[in-house]
Amino acid sequence: MAVLFSAVTVTSDSDQAEFLVAGVPKSYADLEGWTAFESFMNEVDTEQNIKVHVAACLYGEGEQFIATPEEVAYFTMRAAETDDFFYDHCTDAGHSDFTIPWSPKELFGMEMN
Repeated sequence: MAVLFSAVTVTSDSDQAEFLVAGVPKSYADLEGWTAFESFMNEVDTEQNIKVHVAACLYGEGEQFIATPEEVAYFTMRAAETDDFFYDHCTDAGHSDFTIPWSPKELFGMEMN
């Protein structure tokens, strides 16, 4: 069994965050609900394009299954404890990039600075 998850890097004009999610996100909707992503986006208060880089990983071999939230938490813990976790225990399953056009004013009625 191979568990599919992704290391995601999101970049705004002034900040960057890295975190793991299940599967391979391809849009904003795929990242919604992940606490690290939501926390990052809550801090973006100006209209801008958010850059997203996705590095998909497989843990194990055989038939592929999308990681559960619990497995993502486990992989996050392992990666924090082991510098070479991704290189020693995971297989590269591809990379992709996309952009999220972000407008807090349109989405939440916030006044822009």
